[in-house]
Amino acid sequence: MARRRFDKKEMIAAARRIAFDRGAGNVTLEAVAREIGATKGAVLHSFPSKTKLFEALLKDLCSDWDERFRHSHGALSGEPAAALRAYVGTFSATDPLAPSYVEAMMLALAEDPGLMQPVREAYQNYARMIDAEAKDVDLARLVWMACEGIMMLELMGLHRFEQADRSRLFRLLAQLATSSGRQDVAGD
Repeated sequence: MARRRFDKKEMIAAARRIAFDRGAGNVTLEAVAREIGATKGAVLHSFPSKTKLFEALLKDLCSDWDERFRHSHGALSGEPAAALRAYVGTFSATDPLAPSYVEAMMLALAEDPGLMQPVREAYQNYARMIDAEAKDVDLARLVWMACEGIMMLELMGLHRFEQADRSRLFRLLAQLATSSGRQDVAGD
């Protein structure tokens, strides 16, 4: 009987499900193996340590968020504050309980603070994009931080916004984002 081969994508998807369904603290090599019907050895073959698994999971979560941002940003290309508006739109459309950048950061900090470096770089890139399009950098940064704050409150279970309140807040943030942007973006 031939042994089934398990690929890294399947293992990462299992780690995401475990994090989403049972919490990030339950993501272990053994749990991933059980989730996909493999042995711990099969998982160790692809990920020689829990840190390597978390590194791949973090990259996958961030790539997913970045792809949704790029899609939104592309739709707003040439408009004032396109990057910030895309950022607000991406957060607005994100399920507050789904794995996201914020959860990716929590995973990285819990497992190995050194895993945060790619996330720091991504945040710096977003900050540069947002600042470059802003006529009012302070307002743009406040909008950016408000998005992050809403998601952090919800993710950590510190506050749950009613859907109508959440939608209203993100509409207001989108309006403020537009107000923060330069009007001459397309002509730059």
